[in-house]
Amino acid sequence: MMLQVSFLGDISFNNCYNELYKTQINPFEDIELELQKSNLNIGNLECLATGDFGENTLKHPRLGTEQNTLNLLQYLNLGVVSLAHNHVYDNLKNGFEKTTETLKSQKIKFLGAAIDEVLSKKELIIEENGVKLGLLNYVTENTNPKMPNDAEVFLNYFEIEKVIGHISDLKPKVDHVVLLLHWGGRVEEGFYPDFNQPKMARRLIDAGADLIVGGHSHTVQPYEVYKGKHIFYSIGNFCFDDIIQDEEIFEIGRYRKRKGIVPRISFLKDSYTVEVSHFKNIKGYIKQNDSLLRKFKMRWRNLLFKAVKSMPLLWKIYFWHLKKIVPIKMFFIEANEGVLKKILNIDFKRVLRYIQK
Repeated sequence: MMLQVSFLGDISFNNCYNELYKTQINPFEDIELELQKSNLNIGNLECLATGDFGENTLKHPRLGTEQNTLNLLQYLNLGVVSLAHNHVYDNLKNGFEKTTETLKSQKIKFLGAAIDEVLSKKELIIEENGVKLGLLNYVTENTNPKMPNDAEVFLNYFEIEKVIGHISDLKPKVDHVVLLLHWGGRVEEGFYPDFNQPKMARRLIDAGADLIVGGHSHTVQPYEVYKGKHIFYSIGNFCFDDIIQDEEIFEIGRYRKRKGIVPRISFLKDSYTVEVSHFKNIKGYIKQNDSLLRKFKMRWRNLLFKAVKSMPLLWKIYFWHLKKIVPIKMFFIEANEGVLKKILNIDFKRVLRYIQK
């Protein structure tokens, strides 16, 4: 017996998706058949419904969508969403409750966050076709959830010794332990994981994890195989749009944050195989794009990845490039409105602050 599961990256129905839903447009029409191939799809629901009682002003920028727009989830064949991420409290308790109400109405299970602290830490066990999966979902502090001290929603934070303990407890109950990790806060927008992530991932595999699926960077990062177990450091965005907040626009750009992969795992009782599909976001519409395969394979096999994860000096050079050069590329080259318009509208005070960092 076999259980096929596909993993979708960050799902955010912000901005343009509200209008698409209102006009009854399905932005996933081109890939619906692909998403129906698996018995179960699991995604990271990054954007929750807006609430009636304000927002978490400690968080910047914030994500939100209209509750009805969450009905777009019906096109994704989702059975489970992870909620341990840095935007879960953007719309306070009411936004969380509206979101989970919609999830329950669509019979979509969730984990990683809850109004009850004990439930927020609880695993989710899926059993189908004679195969039993144990799911664990965590978020690292360095992704900056910015939860206030009196937050009425609890997050399952990543602490490696705690996670190892959870894996040990869950392992005898299931055939495969799957970790869903929202991590790598320092390397957001980067093409490679943080220096310590491969080391942590190996510890987790050694502890009994069978598969690690990561996110948060909004980019596709390398995956690798360790002791026969796959580690996906970040599978990128599945669907996302620019964030508009207080008349400020946080662009997701035209390139790196509009590409994602969907690993489809065929689980047997004691092993699994992996296929990877590639998708691109074109103005909110998600389309399959297998032309990305070669580019991502080069990144996964790239000697740079092997070097940056093992050579501290080279890692520091890469990290400097990520923090100082990539934002400039994002601002000019990937800008939705084009290079010339960006140059004409440049804020030199902001540039000076950036140089002085």
